[in-house]
Amino acid sequence: MPSGRSRLVDWILVATLAAMALAAFTMDRSAAMDLCGPDSPDPFGRALWAYGERYDPLVSQNPHFLRVMSGISAFVFGPMELALAFALWKRRPWLRPLALVWSISMLYSMVVHTIVELWGELPPPNPVIAVTAYLAYIVVPIVLLWRMRAPADPR
Repeated sequence: MPSGRSRLVDWILVATLAAMALAAFTMDRSAAMDLCGPDSPDPFGRALWAYGERYDPLVSQNPHFLRVMSGISAFVFGPMELALAFALWKRRPWLRPLALVWSISMLYSMVVHTIVELWGELPPPNPVIAVTAYLAYIVVPIVLLWRMRAPADPR
């Protein structure tokens, strides 16, 4: 049975994972479907383009690799985030393997994204804003990995 502190961490993770899933189903879906632009019929595509124009030129340019990564986020990571939030909330035993797969995959994709973001052809005008925008996608997988660590061997 998790301690009170662990349960608080679980509730914070549930809320954050649900928010990440919402972002995946809205913003990442728009990016994956190449709907980013000032005249896009999609409101999330317009919002992404506006954010990109001001803070993150890579997002407003939406190159092919970013569309692919956004598609993986929208159609793979988003459902996984909802499943993880549900499993944490209900304390389901299948949580640990899913949490390990999602966390490692998310960290891998964020390493790729961060390197291209900061040292690629379209660096952000203010790197602090760009890194802050993606911080949850680095911190949450690390916290989830910590939360899913194997219990200490009683021997």
